[in-house]
Amino acid sequence: MEYWLEQFHVFLLVLLRVSALLMVAPIFGHRTWMARAKVGLAFTVSIILFPLVAESTPEIPVGVLPYALMMIKEVLMGVVMGFVVLLLFVGIQFAGQLAGLQMGFGIVNVIDPQSSNQVSIMGQFLNVLAILLLLSLNGHHTILTGLVTSFETIPLGGVELKVGLMYKMITLTTQVFVIAVQISAPIMTALFLVTAALGVLARTVPQMNVFMVGFPVQITVGLGAFLVCLPFFGMLVERLIIVMRRDLLVMVDLMH
Repeated sequence: MEYWLEQFHVFLLVLLRVSALLMVAPIFGHRTWMARAKVGLAFTVSIILFPLVAESTPEIPVGVLPYALMMIKEVLMGVVMGFVVLLLFVGIQFAGQLAGLQMGFGIVNVIDPQSSNQVSIMGQFLNVLAILLLLSLNGHHTILTGLVTSFETIPLGGVELKVGLMYKMITLTTQVFVIAVQISAPIMTALFLVTAALGVLARTVPQMNVFMVGFPVQITVGLGAFLVCLPFFGMLVERLIIVMRRDLLVMVDLMH
């Protein structure tokens, strides 16, 4: 009984790290999934990883408080790794919101099932497209590989929260704006030129209702620029997946 109780304590720590990552990661933790499916996926992944982890597991503390502290550390590590993946999709969705606002879709919002908030229709479209590209490029395998690497690098109970981890989190958060500008820059540039041309037209022909003319023109030019840049969006997502893999490894090293 003592042996099986100790093994259960080890399995619980593995389950906490896996569950925290899968709940925060965009694909695995999407709210459209049933709760039973999420629990079953986390339980299945934990069972697969348990034989790999049990061999290098340090001694489980006897007291309740030390074991509870170890559990909190495992949850924090899973949340941090999932947050790194989540930031990629936040930046892509933010890019769609910027482009949609310039196109005149500021009031055309839909409910995002992931965050339960109203987002721009362009942002939701880019978010769904990014999820499909991530699945087609085996990005979900990258997330699971990072999870396995975390167990190989940091054994259970070996998580340390350092100051460098916080600085890295701030740096990754600032990258959300960089990703948003990179994706939406061509569309915003085209719409800026259209707005400047409409301003010149308004000064030249004061009798023309520029607002009524400019609204469909901005939508047409914005959608046209988006279609032209759509092939490059896949290349950018592929590069962001490589960056995400690197950031996952860096975060694991900072918590070692």
